[in-house]
Amino acid sequence: MKGLDKEIIKYICENNLERDLLKGNFGIEKENVRVDKNGRLSTTPHPKVFGDRLNNLYITTDFAESQVEMVTPVVDTLEETYEFLDNLQNIVSLELEEELLWPQSNPPILPDDEKIYIANFNDTSDGKEARRYRDTLAEKYGKKIQLISGIHYNFSLKDKFLDNLYKEFGKGLTFTDFKNKVYLKIAKNLLRYRWLLIYLTGASPIVHKTYDEKIINNMKNINEESYHIEDIVSFRNGSYGYKNEKDFIISYDNVESYVRDIEELISSGELDSAREFYSPVRLKAEENKDTLNSLLKDGIKYLELRFIDLNPFNKNGIDLETLYLVHLLVLFSLFQEDEPFDEESQKVAYKNHELVASFGRNKNLELYENFNTKNLLCNMGKNIFEEIRKLISVIGEKEEFLIKVVDDAIDKLENPNKTIANKIVEKVLEKSYMDFHIELAKEYLKESKENEFKLTGYEDLELSTQVLLKASIKRGIKFEILDRKDNFIALDNGKKVEYTKQATKTSLDPYSSVMIMENKLVTKHVLDKVGIRVPIGKDYFNSSSAKKDFTLFKDKSIVIKPKFTNFGVGITIFKDTFSKESYERAIDIAFEHDDSILIEEFLKGNEYRFLVLGDKVEGVLNRVPANVVGDGKSSIEELINRKNSSPLRGEGHRTPLEIITIGEIEKMFLNQQGKDINYVPLDGETVYLRENSNISTGGDSIDCTEDILKSYKDIAIKAAKTVGASICGVDMIIEDISQDATKDNYGIIELNFNPAVYMHCYPYKGVNRNIGEKILDLLDL
Repeated sequence: MKGLDKEIIKYICENNLERDLLKGNFGIEKENVRVDKNGRLSTTPHPKVFGDRLNNLYITTDFAESQVEMVTPVVDTLEETYEFLDNLQNIVSLELEEELLWPQSNPPILPDDEKIYIANFNDTSDGKEARRYRDTLAEKYGKKIQLISGIHYNFSLKDKFLDNLYKEFGKGLTFTDFKNKVYLKIAKNLLRYRWLLIYLTGASPIVHKTYDEKIINNMKNINEESYHIEDIVSFRNGSYGYKNEKDFIISYDNVESYVRDIEELISSGELDSAREFYSPVRLKAEENKDTLNSLLKDGIKYLELRFIDLNPFNKNGIDLETLYLVHLLVLFSLFQEDEPFDEESQKVAYKNHELVASFGRNKNLELYENFNTKNLLCNMGKNIFEEIRKLISVIGEKEEFLIKVVDDAIDKLENPNKTIANKIVEKVLEKSYMDFHIELAKEYLKESKENEFKLTGYEDLELSTQVLLKASIKRGIKFEILDRKDNFIALDNGKKVEYTKQATKTSLDPYSSVMIMENKLVTKHVLDKVGIRVPIGKDYFNSSSAKKDFTLFKDKSIVIKPKFTNFGVGITIFKDTFSKESYERAIDIAFEHDDSILIEEFLKGNEYRFLVLGDKVEGVLNRVPANVVGDGKSSIEELINRKNSSPLRGEGHRTPLEIITIGEIEKMFLNQQGKDINYVPLDGETVYLRENSNISTGGDSIDCTEDILKSYKDIAIKAAKTVGASICGVDMIIEDISQDATKDNYGIIELNFNPAVYMHCYPYKGVNRNIGEKILDLLDL
């Protein structure tokens, strides 16, 4: 084995390019088959919620209807890659009805071939070709082998980094030729040393008895239901796994010879197309529908590593440490001194690949350094990591983390019993192949449910924006975050682009509609003119004139609120008698949030939020004011702190519920009840902390969409249409939802131009109304 190229490393250090080494263009493709709760392969179609699988950028099918393929977008860091993969895992898991994602590369309980349904695509020429290709694979290799799943790791260097290298080392070459040379070098070394990653990531040592009978007959049974080969690491990567019928020798001297050799295999009938060349490392082009011509024309765009098994001990099939381990070997392959990868070298690489995949857990296993020299697997691996340690010191970033990644890998080299494969064998012996994997699948589904509202990597965005992004991912709509602070995003389905802010500010609502809804006085006037009941009141532009009218309101139930506001901020409600001091303080609070306020009658009844999208009410919530329920022991303050500890509560509209604050308004409201925060409620006693029921001020959301009569929904739709709004939150007070609307048993207190949609998706009680998908429908995306 040659060492690191000191000349390149010197240039990297002298030009301060070290930090670019952990950056790049990263992507993951991951396959999982769907199973029922007993671990039998699903026979149901690909879920409709994921739309047209041929055009979905993120969620599609591989060979079979039951084989989900998740694809991350190209991102700059491994952290972003992993976070998006986590999102895809959660989204897919939560959309499966009575099914699970099988966490193992090797298949679950398989039916007869006729019940393994090949994936169907649309009726376009691309869709028909996708189906034809799969039919060809089924006939050539069999259906069951196609259900072996895994992870593809896609990588390319940043062009800026390559350009820096090109200026120094690319003399006499075009940039494309230099780039090809770099990627061919990396590919050759990855192929040469792929055995190391197969050993460290191999996680498919056992197959179920329902797999291919001819293969099973050549294996040993580990228990009644499963089989293996002693010391096996990766069935998927072994001689019985997912591979071409022959070990093809391909030239990696240049792109032209690579393309020529594959074209010859296609012409001879050995391969159906370039797609069928199942090399552990593939050269990928700009245009993968015509890979070979695109490679010649545009050069190599990225490399695809295809030999990583699903790790069943991780929900997502791979962990961040493994992603960095792979990247370290990629960098090692870049910086190692170049050496030929001729026919003999490729045969040695194939031999080592097979030895490790099939017998890697044998501590005394020897591999070939060349055809004349053998060495212990452990020693050869440690030699590589000795060079990688030198690279880590060059990188100078995440050093402690990367050293631990290397130390853990060396520990596995020295102790085969610590490999993923060995741990799986131990668990299967302890339980069974099916029980072990089904338990994990159920555990991972539970974990996804517990984090249902989270979009990993986007937690800084408002939850309504996250809801819309999740819906976009399900449909395969490309999105770009234009301004994170403003929650401004672009959505592109390939046919049109829509811009949204905070999920509900879209091109559908004219500016005049927003202005009407923002001004509560104008809103009331517009609605009153069309016969919709609104509370009677007055507006004020200074506190002194409002305070002078105390006698006008002192014996009434009233609401004091800013004229221009949202999220229930600055609102005080007096249902019963109130002092002049409290009245004046409420006016001051309202003026703290606006330069004009409203004082209006308080309508009796419960408050409901209607979400109107287009011509339909898509969700109705009864919003219960911030409250605590006593246990007979704890004070109100202690009960609030306990309720706030729920992971569902947070701040800034990034969680389904907001924390309950103990501010001036809450203390004033408690005082009206003769209580303070030190009061200890009786067991089961509900104490309300506010009169207004906004979720943004700590209220609870109760979905009651199905309980609300049509007459109230019609009023909400009419109100939205009156102000010209396509997306509108209608706040309505209703005395009795079991009685149809009359002219005086309801009232609209507010219209919201930017309604929070997340509370209809993650209510405190009730069902998810999938508002993100409905907004996309409204936007025609």
